[in-house]
Amino acid sequence: MIQATGLTSTPRRNQPPVVDDLTFEAPAGRVTALLGGPGAGKTTALRLLLQLDRGHGSAFFRGRPLHRIRRPAHEIGVLLEDVPGHPGRTVRGHLRMLGAAAGVPATRADVVLDVVGLTDLADERLGDLSTGAERRLGIAVALLGDPHTLILDEPARGLSARETTWLYGLLRQFAAQGGAVLVTAEDAEGVVRLADQVLTLESGRLVADQPVDEFARTRLRPRVVVHSPLVGRLAAILEEEVHAARQLAEAQAAEEASRMAAELEKAEAAKADTAQSDVADAGGLVKREGAEVKVKVRKRIWRRARKARSAARGAAAGTGEKKAAAQAAGVAKEDQAATEDTVTKAGEAAPVSPSVPAPAGAEGAEAAGVAGVRTHAEVEEDKAVAALADPFSVVRDDETHISVYGLSPASVGETAYRHGIVVHRLVEESADLGPGTSAGARARDPEAPPARLLPRLRFPGPAWPMRYEVRRAIGVRTGWLIGVASIVASFIASVLLARAGGVGELHRLTGWPADLPLPPVAIAAGLVGALAFGDEFRYPALAATRDAVPRRLGLLAAKLAVCAAGAILLSLGVIVLDSAALLTLVGGSAVPLPGDWPELMASVFGLAIGSSWAGLLAAGVFRSTALGLATLLAVPILAVPVVQHAAQDPSLRSLVMLSHRLRAATLDRPPSMIDRGLAVALRLASQPVGQALMLSVAVLLCAYALTGLRGRSTRQ
Repeated sequence: MIQATGLTSTPRRNQPPVVDDLTFEAPAGRVTALLGGPGAGKTTALRLLLQLDRGHGSAFFRGRPLHRIRRPAHEIGVLLEDVPGHPGRTVRGHLRMLGAAAGVPATRADVVLDVVGLTDLADERLGDLSTGAERRLGIAVALLGDPHTLILDEPARGLSARETTWLYGLLRQFAAQGGAVLVTAEDAEGVVRLADQVLTLESGRLVADQPVDEFARTRLRPRVVVHSPLVGRLAAILEEEVHAARQLAEAQAAEEASRMAAELEKAEAAKADTAQSDVADAGGLVKREGAEVKVKVRKRIWRRARKARSAARGAAAGTGEKKAAAQAAGVAKEDQAATEDTVTKAGEAAPVSPSVPAPAGAEGAEAAGVAGVRTHAEVEEDKAVAALADPFSVVRDDETHISVYGLSPASVGETAYRHGIVVHRLVEESADLGPGTSAGARARDPEAPPARLLPRLRFPGPAWPMRYEVRRAIGVRTGWLIGVASIVASFIASVLLARAGGVGELHRLTGWPADLPLPPVAIAAGLVGALAFGDEFRYPALAATRDAVPRRLGLLAAKLAVCAAGAILLSLGVIVLDSAALLTLVGGSAVPLPGDWPELMASVFGLAIGSSWAGLLAAGVFRSTALGLATLLAVPILAVPVVQHAAQDPSLRSLVMLSHRLRAATLDRPPSMIDRGLAVALRLASQPVGQALMLSVAVLLCAYALTGLRGRSTRQ
């Protein structure tokens, strides 16, 4: 169950809020629809529910706010975006990646694909899917974690009529099993086919909260849609003329009713005088029958008057007065004739001889027959009055469109012609669902094949951020292409630098030209690290939970570990290939001596890991791959001179030279493996580039933590 109270979006400068004080409920076991046109605030309302936009108000899911739900994917399934992930990832790989984040087994992906009908497209790239297939995949993602609540933003957009029928059946079956479904839509007729409760939004406010039958009865009446630049003037004219026709018809009906009542009184008085000359018993019978006739005739008069008033409401504005007057006159004539005929028959039947009474059985049968005929006539008249009682109204859709209820297209067109109003388009639209059962049941296709739902997850496991990050990293070709490009660039640069001479062993081994701030392998590792966050901000696969990239310690640790492992593998590939190239193409003199290998490898690993972490954290702080890579390249250009200047300052020299003193102290005693490793680490820390990378990583880590805390405070 969803409970929303006072949802209000943060307004922009000099503009009203998109959603203003929205309060509603979406109970379990029912489909609730947010209906409204473009700009009504439907999507903003859903984002406020999911705490993706800043605003005020509260939202509860089965009595708990979203930030207190430990595993949101098992509680809420969400479909907001058109493209649900990276276009280079396969459909199956995308679902398995998100399944790891939700704590569901990899086999769940194939089951979901079978339910939404994408089994044949499991190995297709997301970028190659059609719009309908993308919507199906989005629904599969929403169902992946076996949620209790579904929140879908226009799920039928881009689907064919057959696919829409399938989707509506799926959602209704999900609700029938006890789930809560909240969808947004713009099509009123589609909402009647799907929803049980309809919430109508206009300009961010809730204007109606209706069951689907009431909505269909009040909003899906036949209407005349008018497109004209002067719709405001036409609406005013229609309202004035129909109001005048109503007043005239009511006045005439009241006048005719009073006149006919006076004539009835005179006829009754005359018949009463005639009846007094009869026998006493017969006189009593006349009085009783006269009273009954009077009551019945009065009922007929008022029914005719109501019928005349209802007909006046549906009359055309231009010809409403004439039609109403004619119909009122006709009603008066019919009532007068019926009154005279009835009274005459009553007078003729009155002088019954008391000595020859009519049999009781015959009288009962005759009375029952007359009563039955009159009751049937009354029912037919009531049906006619109810059919004509279609209240007139004009709804302003936008600046150039209005919807007219209760008038015919000919009447509206004739009124526009008489007043010189140009009409571009005038068409009658009817959403009559026919008589019989309820509107929602009539609109839903009973012959549609039942949708197949997913089996319930018995034991949903915890989130596996490491598995998620590994599948994210290897699921697209971007990282592989970057790695191959960096290895090839290092290979070529290493051979050229070795033949030119004049460079150190680290530069020869990694193909690091002096003009570059970092070796190619470090730049590649930094780019891969920046993509770890940048791609998720660009293609928000995790938007269904709390944010495009949730600020969780487990996810950050998994990204740091995967980036470090990727940097080490990339560095090993560069070292092995460059060493083989130097031995083969240049000679053994170009290859470093065996004693220098531990320090050189540690240097390459350190530069690659530091660069990947710097790019990762910078992309997470600035929410962009390009800014993450720019920050990485700015570290050796801007931070290294600062570190070198600090090393020359006497006040900081003792602190900067601490690594040299510690390294010297460790080398005075017999070296061991631990001592040698510590010496290598201290030597790396004493280099300006290493110090700059460590300083930058520390600063970026603090900035990432601060932005995460700020984002959490704004959402709560």
